[in-house]
Amino acid sequence: MQRDKNADRRLELNRQISYKENQLDELNQEKRQYTRQIEHYQEEMNRLYREEEELYYNIEQSGRSLGWNASSWREVRRAILGFSRSQLEQMEQDFRNEAVQLQDEIETAQKERDALPWD
Repeated sequence: MQRDKNADRRLELNRQISYKENQLDELNQEKRQYTRQIEHYQEEMNRLYREEEELYYNIEQSGRSLGWNASSWREVRRAILGFSRSQLEQMEQDFRNEAVQLQDEIETAQKERDALPWD
């Protein structure tokens, strides 16, 4: 029985494809983890903002003035949340670029594998 001349290359390409697919899975898992962390940060910032706002409101209702400027506080909050949103968008773009590159590498290896003749 004659050995398939391309069997070793086909096997190597299958291993490369499998490795890249695993990298893609890990990348997606890492993206979900980072997304959850940023969303948790945003939720925590909103919670802290609401607590701070309520604290200042209660102090002012008791007749004391702290010189709190609500619009300044909202601007700080908006800036912090805007920054975290931009970080999330940048992270998503970076992950999307990496995923596209891995998918391209998988497709290239699959095409090369599929083009190998069977001897």
